[in-house]
Amino acid sequence: MNPWLGIGVVLGSLGILMGVVSVFRRVLSPEISRKSIHVGMGGICLAFPWIFADGWPVVVLALLAMGGLAAVRWVPFLRRSMGGVIGGVERQSWGEFYFPLAVATVFLLSEGDTLLYMIPVLTLTVADSVGALIGIRYGLAHYRTDEGKKSAEGSVAFFTMAFLSCHVPLLLFSQTGRAETLLISLTAGVVVMLLEAIAWRGQDNLIIPVGMFFLLKVYLPLGVGELLLRFVVIVGLVVLVFVLRKRTTLSDSAVLAGALSGYAVWAFGGWFWLFPPLLLFLIYVWLPSFPAEARPIQDLHAVTRVMAGGFLWLLLARVLENDFLGPYFLAMAAHTGNIVTARLRVVRARLALPHIVSIAWCVATGLFGLLGLAGVFFEAWPLRIVAWLPVVVGLSAFVFVMAWPVNHTHQNQMRIWWSEAGVAFVFSLIGLIL
Repeated sequence: MNPWLGIGVVLGSLGILMGVVSVFRRVLSPEISRKSIHVGMGGICLAFPWIFADGWPVVVLALLAMGGLAAVRWVPFLRRSMGGVIGGVERQSWGEFYFPLAVATVFLLSEGDTLLYMIPVLTLTVADSVGALIGIRYGLAHYRTDEGKKSAEGSVAFFTMAFLSCHVPLLLFSQTGRAETLLISLTAGVVVMLLEAIAWRGQDNLIIPVGMFFLLKVYLPLGVGELLLRFVVIVGLVVLVFVLRKRTTLSDSAVLAGALSGYAVWAFGGWFWLFPPLLLFLIYVWLPSFPAEARPIQDLHAVTRVMAGGFLWLLLARVLENDFLGPYFLAMAAHTGNIVTARLRVVRARLALPHIVSIAWCVATGLFGLLGLAGVFFEAWPLRIVAWLPVVVGLSAFVFVMAWPVNHTHQNQMRIWWSEAGVAFVFSLIGLIL
């Protein structure tokens, strides 16, 4: 089809869709209206490989769609007439803007491979809608997220539809073996379900399709053994954090983000990239608990701060094809010392500050020292990295304590957390020098 004619057809179809839903919005709930638009847009977008041969028309459509959606949200006349169709839910969401951005991104990344485009968009269209509607209608077992609550029933429904959105197309329209197809679909379904569980303000409309695309790119060339191992690891990490979640101060979505982070560092780095954050997590849940009435709830940002430096070293290792496992190891060890120090300062306030720092230093240095010696034995990192471990942990804990506000209040909590993240990363640079 002529690309301009194709753009006109798609815009006309979207206009008709918006008009039809707006006519019936008085008898539809706000969430049903939103998901009707969501499914309708997804159905239209699934036809793009048969309408457009190049990527630029899809980019133009995405920009026009985002501009139109912005007008509906902020132009008073359009907001009164059409705003209830896409903005009637109580929570603040930017999902309608992420949707066209995600479609254009996946279309460009797929480079003409129809399956690599269709499976992510089908997952976004079907799984996200079914999961949300099942959660609203039947959700009873809720878990805490950064935006409020989501339901286990909705997440299970999301996983089921994500699995089918991947499994059926691969089974019918690709040369992938049956066992590989099953394992790819199971693992990808679990991963994108976790991505959906931790997303907020509509970001799932972007990270679900883009995440599914990259999962397919990585998984499709793998054999049965490698795929089975990936499925076992992600399920094992989810079970581990689920069992120990009551021992943490994290929200449920943050706990799931921890499992997803562990899987990511293992998948892109290997076992010795997984062991340091896994040891950090086990030390963290072993620490003395907060009193029930004073137990804080930390959100996804807490996990992000702890893993940000590690992910940076992992990214550099992948991009530069160099060994940054040493500084990564020291970053996780420094974080552990800082976390132990912070916990003891709150729940063991009667202890003198030098005693708290000494305990934190002993715990982090001792346990990470054992892990480090195992890594030396398997040639994961050199002995000099382990030799500097006590210095890095000690300096990190000392500087972190100096940055701790005299009066610990909710207002300066962010200062404490960012000090922890920054100090740990700075002292991990010693590993880069070594």
